[in-house]
Amino acid sequence: MNFYKNIEPIFDYLVSIRKLENYISIDVRFNENWKILKRFIVNGECVHQESNSESKLFSFVTKFDEVELNNIIDSISNIIKYNKEIEEKNRLFEQKVNELKDIFEKQNLNSLQLLDFKLDNNINIIEDNNEE
Repeated sequence: MNFYKNIEPIFDYLVSIRKLENYISIDVRFNENWKILKRFIVNGECVHQESNSESKLFSFVTKFDEVELNNIIDSISNIIKYNKEIEEKNRLFEQKVNELKDIFEKQNLNSLQLLDFKLDNNINIIEDNNEE
């Protein structure tokens, strides 16, 4: 296990790493609106800690075991990736809405009535029903 390689993807969110008897706790701080889906918690436990800031503090606890520790770090990395992707999708959505607003402001009604949206057939719409 290369410590740097494993910690680097979560470093910006890392608050502390603690030893608790035969367990290890990795404390991270996430944005207030981020979600943690159950599917991301593998072989460990995630505990929400009280925080006085606008962010959420979580402790990810697992046995001090190489495989389980790697799983927890992967879980944290996946939570970060998932939420950053959601943020990027929201930013992109806002950008596209603004582009559409601009089109609607500049075009006449007849042109707008001919406006058609087509999605690439390779885009699959998938529902994610995983609980938070």
